[in-house]
Amino acid sequence: MARRIGRKARIWAYLDGKKLVEVIQAALDNNMMVDEVKALLIRENPGHVVTFKVEY
Repeated sequence: MARRIGRKARIWAYLDGKKLVEVIQAALDNNMMVDEVKALLIRENPGHVVTFKVEY
């Protein structure tokens, strides 16, 4: 599959349906892996629904 050059994917974290943070940028800012940031967001927000969506 050919990939378009210059196309940037963003992974957004939503907390109870509201946009919270861009996961890739948060990982870069904190010198972490994307999976670690996702796990941290889920762990730090018990009782809330945390979802992730990829946008191009």
